[in-house]
Amino acid sequence: MTDDSTGLSTRIGVAVRTHRAARSLSVAELARASGLSKTILGRIEAGAGNPSVETLFRIARALDLPLGALLAESTAPRVRAIPKGSGDALPTDAGSVRLLHADGRPRRSELFHLVLEAGTEQANEGHLPGTEEVVVCTAGRLRVGPLGDEIALRPGDAVWFAADTPHRYVAERDGRALNWISYPVGAAT
Repeated sequence: MTDDSTGLSTRIGVAVRTHRAARSLSVAELARASGLSKTILGRIEAGAGNPSVETLFRIARALDLPLGALLAESTAPRVRAIPKGSGDALPTDAGSVRLLHADGRPRRSELFHLVLEAGTEQANEGHLPGTEEVVVCTAGRLRVGPLGDEIALRPGDAVWFAADTPHRYVAERDGRALNWISYPVGAAT
């Protein structure tokens, strides 16, 4: 197991144990609710397991949580580059999955397809507090993010950032991207 996967396993273990305890559930009760064995859950909580996405979904469902609550880092940075091929690798029955971003908080979101001509810039003064964006470059070359912290993106790269401060999207070449905006519950856009 690599250092990255060990860190992810530890983070998942702490999250499962914390959420289970917060609901006053024993390991046996969570095992019954998730359809997993106590041994598997014990290994996961100890950070020794390497659970598949399917296993994590079963645990999240049993705890009445979004999957992101089990995967999210405890302290999130204000901006994070996500190069192509990066992210925590999670085993799955149907191939491979890489975690690019996880968040366990309730939110509402929008997804946009951006088409930007070379040399253009779109600036935004910032959304409401707690708003976040993920931009995935699908073609061209872009620079995206909070002013002064823009991340250069090539096809397949992504960036996550807190979008409640001034930010911009700059097309260094004709570019296309998917832009996911996540708002806190109750926030008006």
